[in-house]
Amino acid sequence: MKETPNSALKIDKIPDPDRQGCDCSWVKFAHTINGYEAAGGFAECAELVEPGRAKTLTELRCALFFMSRADRHSGTDSTDCQELHTLLRKIRAKVQAREFD
Repeated sequence: MKETPNSALKIDKIPDPDRQGCDCSWVKFAHTINGYEAAGGFAECAELVEPGRAKTLTELRCALFFMSRADRHSGTDSTDCQELHTLLRKIRAKVQAREFD
C-alpha cells in the first residue's frame, strides 16, 4: 500500500462513517500509514487504540491502522464499530481543519 503523508490527505479520500451504506474502504485508507513505524512500535501503536488516547492526526491514523490489523488477524468486521466511526470522524475533522500534527 502506498503511504500518504498527513499533509497530502484529502477529505474526499477519507471514508465517511456517516455515509449511507458505509463499506470497508476504511481498511484501505488505514493502510496509507505504517502505524507501527509512525508510533514507534507495535506496543506504542496498540496503546493508541485506547479511547481518548490518540490526539494528533498521526496518532489517530495509527490507531485506525492498528484496528485494521487487529480485524485482519481476528477475522472480525468492524464496519459497525463505534470506535472506528469515532476515529474516522476525528481524522476527517483534523484534515478539514488542516491540523496535520
